[in-house]
Amino acid sequence: MTLSRDARWLAAAIQMVIAWEWLVSGTNKVLSGAFPQGLASALDEGLQNNPNGWYVSLLQGIVLPHSVAFGYAIETMEIMVGMALLIGAIVLVGPVRHRGMPQYRLAVGEIAAATVAALVGMLLCINFHFFMGDGIIPWINSTRPFDEGISLDTLMPPLSAIILVLNARMLVVMTGMPIAQHLRRGVDHLRGLLGGARQRRPQVADSQ
Repeated sequence: MTLSRDARWLAAAIQMVIAWEWLVSGTNKVLSGAFPQGLASALDEGLQNNPNGWYVSLLQGIVLPHSVAFGYAIETMEIMVGMALLIGAIVLVGPVRHRGMPQYRLAVGEIAAATVAALVGMLLCINFHFFMGDGIIPWINSTRPFDEGISLDTLMPPLSAIILVLNARMLVVMTGMPIAQHLRRGVDHLRGLLGGARQRRPQVADSQ
């Protein structure tokens, strides 16, 4: 059963909006030239009076000691997520390609990349949500009357979940393979890459 044209256009519209948000956010960080170096001070300031004690401990123990590396990773991931979602949205509104059709493998790769990007973007927004001091579920808070009731970082995860499900469904429709099989292939491919990297390290060490 394929996705209807209306469902694909709706998913593409949501996806393009989210893609533009990530592209603008990531580009601003890169063009500033100081995001990785300034991440530690921003985290120190932002974590003050944060009610999510477990999250504060997590950032202080893992992220702050390596804040520059995390800064480069964040700005790179934001741009890559935005590009993958934007290209994937273009594929969604085009004809559904099946095995044997022109550009089939390219279309499958782009939809797979958009699916992964939606997941990564959702995790990033959940992280930003807790960084802003919000709880698991946004509640009425009369002490913050000048703030938005529900922040963008709170709205983005459910929207990302929608496009994640629709892109995953599109992937199944195009390939005829269940999503579990795609996951197993992805895990096997990742293991192969890691195994190849481990094998290359001793060779490099021996040559030195």
